[in-house]
Amino acid sequence: MASQTQDPTLDIQTKYEEFRRSCKTILPKIDHKLIEDFLNRHQEDPGARYSIEVTTKEGLDTQAIKDLVWSKIGEVPDIDNHGTKYRIEHKLSLDALKTLSDYDFVLNVKGSYIGYF
Repeated sequence: MASQTQDPTLDIQTKYEEFRRSCKTILPKIDHKLIEDFLNRHQEDPGARYSIEVTTKEGLDTQAIKDLVWSKIGEVPDIDNHGTKYRIEHKLSLDALKTLSDYDFVLNVKGSYIGYF
């Protein structure tokens, strides 16, 4: 009878749990599905583009947010939901996700793959 410590899949499960904990610690506001999708696609081609939706606190100066996004990535976001949802299509990086996650006014970040350009 084999013990659980000899289960070869246990190492995969443990490392995946460690990965998820790291994501929650380092990128707490980023949707884990976005992180995993990005990392998988980035292995194939780092040029993958995503539609990113950033949810922010209410009452922000939307023009200041537009200016910030423009200065950081050279794109102007679409804004809706009374200035609390910002959407942009852009090439992702882990550094960009970290930057978004670190802003106090950001509540969460979700996204989906849209293709290569």
